[in-house]
Amino acid sequence: MATWVDACSTVAPTLSTYVIGLRQSMRHFPATALALILLGCATPPIPDTASCESMPALTDLIAARDAVRTHYVYTPAGGVTVDELYDELAERAAAAETRPQHLQVLERFVFGLADHHAHLSANSRSSPRLIPSGTSVWVEYRDGRFIATQVRPGSTAREAGLREGMEILSVNGAPMLELSLPPHSSANSTTARSFAARVALAGTYAEDAVITARGASGAWTARLAPAPAPANDDDRLATLSYPASDVALIRINNSLGNTELPQAFDTLMQRARSARAVILDLRDTPAGGDSVVGRPIMSWFFEGVRGYQRHRKHGREWLETVTGRPDAFRGRLVVLVDHWTGSMGEGVAIGLRSGAGAILIGTPMAGLRGAMESFPLPCLGVDIRLPAEQLFTVEGEPRERAMPDLLIDEDTLSAADTGDPILAAALQLAER
Repeated sequence: MATWVDACSTVAPTLSTYVIGLRQSMRHFPATALALILLGCATPPIPDTASCESMPALTDLIAARDAVRTHYVYTPAGGVTVDELYDELAERAAAAETRPQHLQVLERFVFGLADHHAHLSANSRSSPRLIPSGTSVWVEYRDGRFIATQVRPGSTAREAGLREGMEILSVNGAPMLELSLPPHSSANSTTARSFAARVALAGTYAEDAVITARGASGAWTARLAPAPAPANDDDRLATLSYPASDVALIRINNSLGNTELPQAFDTLMQRARSARAVILDLRDTPAGGDSVVGRPIMSWFFEGVRGYQRHRKHGREWLETVTGRPDAFRGRLVVLVDHWTGSMGEGVAIGLRSGAGAILIGTPMAGLRGAMESFPLPCLGVDIRLPAEQLFTVEGEPRERAMPDLLIDEDTLSAADTGDPILAAALQLAER
């Protein structure tokens, strides 16, 4: 008599042929038992192990799950467990036959973490853009509505009339309340809904999101192309200007990952160090960077050896320090931040506040969690990048919750059709 494994592994061109063959091999088997076998065979169990040859997407999904289990130092913000997330996707992964399907499974896994810092090292044209680099609008779910809390200057969204405080009604024709949430997220989760909305409004690498928004004058539609970096006179890693007498303004141009930045910054500071105040603009650092670049910048403002950021990993905690330069700047330091101050940009901001007494002015930052590490997914040949160390201010506050000392509210930002209210507030402070 055929065994359970024999029956479930029988290959037939159609289900009816399969059933006939199975009945012939199990002529005296009770009909009810046969029905139970067929029910079980309709959804074959997902194997605990797989290989790149047999089930490449499932193999990579297992590797991603295990990396999160072992190394991810936060909990998924949407409330799902990594095992629930794996179970949600395992059958789809086992059935994936093409590279695009394979990548989509892994992207869905990363989406399930509801963490803007977690991402894959590769993408396709249909992949979602990264946050905050790929978005021009920061949106949050509040009291049943999706509210634009910051619209990036120079973006098509701002040019089209979108302003802080306006409600986003739909994206790509779909009502905002119908957006796909991370698996197993509560429909009432403010965090999950805000996360999903920001991903949707960022669009994909191939297609911009189209939104309908509502303001005081009614509803209107706009295409959200990624915002260009704030206007610079050239492509330098950082620029220096003097917006007021004896006040130097240095803008970092999304270059905290470029190892040539410290030398460029040194050149600018040699010119700026005689100013009464320095304003450091970190509002164009969405791509983050590395402490190898960030520490030399901070050294211009530190005196002696001081901590700038705390780390915690698997019960071990340590303080990362910066050694100040002998010729460090001793005047007033103001740092500008907003939702496009990300990762290492956030680290430099909190470090300068703790170690150099800087005053932070702007909006909440990107709130990207943790220090990143890469973990290989062998079949697709990409990495999953995860926060593998928790990060805190020197005083012990989680870095992702750090707020500016002077918060520029949404009404002030919304009213600024021209000018820069964050810089204006910094200049008032610097000139005191």
